[in-house]
Order: sequence, then C-alpha cells, then structure tokens
Amino acid sequence: MGTWMVIISWLFFCLSCGMLIFSLKKNKFRLLNGVLGNSALLLLGVAVSFTIMYSQIYFLERALIIAAVIIIVPLALLYFSMGFLLLWNAAIVWRKESHSLGNMLTLIIGICLILSPLFSRVVRSFLSPYVTSLLFGLIGIVVFYFVFWLGNFITSFLITRLFRPRWNKKYIIVLGSGLIGGSRVSPLLASRIMKAKEFGEQQFQKNGLRPLIIFSGGQGPDEKLPEGQAMKDYGLAHGMQDFTLIAETKSKNTYQNMLFSKQILEEKQIDLKAGLFATSDYHTFRAAGYARYVGLDIDGIGAKTSKFFIPNAFLREYIAILMNHKFFHLSMLSILVIIDIFASWGFNVK
Repeated sequence: MGTWMVIISWLFFCLSCGMLIFSLKKNKFRLLNGVLGNSALLLLGVAVSFTIMYSQIYFLERALIIAAVIIIVPLALLYFSMGFLLLWNAAIVWRKESHSLGNMLTLIIGICLILSPLFSRVVRSFLSPYVTSLLFGLIGIVVFYFVFWLGNFITSFLITRLFRPRWNKKYIIVLGSGLIGGSRVSPLLASRIMKAKEFGEQQFQKNGLRPLIIFSGGQGPDEKLPEGQAMKDYGLAHGMQDFTLIAETKSKNTYQNMLFSKQILEEKQIDLKAGLFATSDYHTFRAAGYARYVGLDIDGIGAKTSKFFIPNAFLREYIAILMNHKFFHLSMLSILVIIDIFASWGFNVK
C-alpha cells in the first residue's frame, strides 16, 4: 500500500508539471500558471514526504522534520506579524509617496488585521452563536478566496521572471505613466525608458539590430504635453539618438497603449510577434494580458520598483486583475457563499 501511495503521488506531481508546461507554452501570463505551479509544489511536498516516510531511513525522516520546521516557523511568524509589517510598510509609503487610495492599501489591510480580534469579540458579544458562526464562516470564505488567488498571482508572476527574451526584437513599446508637474518624466517612467534603452543596446551588441522604440502615452487633463512626447524627449536627452523613436500620443490606459501601438506597427509592416513592451516589473503581468487581448503576442521587460513600494504595487495589480475578471470571481464567490449558508443551515437543523 505504501509503495502505491508513493508511486501515485509522484505520478500526480508529474501530471501537474506537464499541465504547467503545456499552459506556459499557451500563455506565460495567466493565473492558471500560478494554480498549476502551486499545485505542483504541494504535490512535490506530498510525494517527497511519502517517499521518505515509507523508506524508513532514519536520517531522511529527521531531515524532513527539520525542513518542515524551517518552512512552518517563518510562515507562522509572518502570519502573526503581518498586520504590523503592513503598517510599517504603510508608514514608509506615506513618507515617500502621494497619499492616494492606491498607495494606502497596506495601511487599510494592516489596520483590519490588527483590529480583527477586537472586531471578533464585539460581534460575539452582540450576536447569537448561530449568526456569529454564519458571519465568520462567510468572512473566512471571502478571505480564503482572495488569499488563494493572491498566492496564485504571486506564483504566476514569479514564473514569468524565469523567462528571458531573445535578442531578436524589432520593436519595444514603452508604456507611459503620469508626468510630474504636467511636463516632467517621473523616476518611475524614466526607469521604463532606461529599461528599453538597456535592452536595445544589449541587443545591438549581440546582433547589430536596434529595435524601434514606441513611447506610448496620451495627454491627461493636468498635463501640458502628451506622455509619449515627453518620453521621447527624455530618451533623446539621455543617449537614445541612435534609436528610431516614435511617440504615440493618443492612448489613455494600458489597453489603448497596446492597441494604438499595434496600429503604428501595422502601418510600418513590422512583424507583430517580434517585439516587447517595457513597463515597471510589477505591471508586466497585467500589461501582457492587454497585449494579447489586442493581438500582440509579446512578453514584457520590467524596470525595478523600489522595494518599499512592492507590497502596494502588487496589491494594486492584483485588484486590477480581479476586476478584469469580476464576473467570474463574483460568480465563484456567490456559489461558495450559498454552499456555506446551506451547509450551516443543514448542520443547525440536525
């Protein structure tokens, strides 16, 4: 029996790896890859555990226990300190960034986590045990659902970082962001421009081919000139004179960045598959989805984000991705909530 459990666990692990490889070949930028990747890791842990348990090799069993402790203890510490860590990060972001709602996500979540025990005690003192149980069951489902997909999003993003683009690109689309004072390129936007420049120069050294650079970004209501033009001027002022630079100045969001840039490429009869887009590293996953939506089957290169801003940036991207598929997630959550309500009702009837 033990031998069969070991064999079956390894077969399931190999099956999940095969499905992940197949999914990655279809599309490297989708949440399904995170689901399959996390499943493969979980099944690997199960397979290794069964193999060691049924091998009856003493030092391997001790090693397995030590490895489990090394993994579980930090995760437990992270879980219990998450609220305070998020507040610490929020304080840094508050000092260094604007006080927008998007930049206060870690503050809001941190406060909710710290106040959750107090909230639990207050609710239990005012509501009946049945209502309390039902309420916290529903909250637990919602929290688990969003944490589940957050974990899959992070894994999906990390998987994409394993791939490196080839040095054969004919174009790079640089995605815009807001201008400082309505006219100046921000440090975040400058990093995207320099990422495209860096890749283009490295490719030129490899094969003598400089990619066409499309700076994509329209003019906002508080901006004195289009972002695309400001980006082009910045590129020319920072060593990109040897590149062919084009300013796309009509787009208002990432979807339009990709759509209007594609139109320029079609006008110039450039192979749509032979390109990249450049943006901030946390934005590559969602931007790739828009690229594929308009018919650009291309990958992204990401400029590094300040470490203190990574939690907020990832949370914002995660929320945006969920909103892009809000019907699916609302449907799934509704089904889970209905199941929980009926299960709770049936349990109490008995």
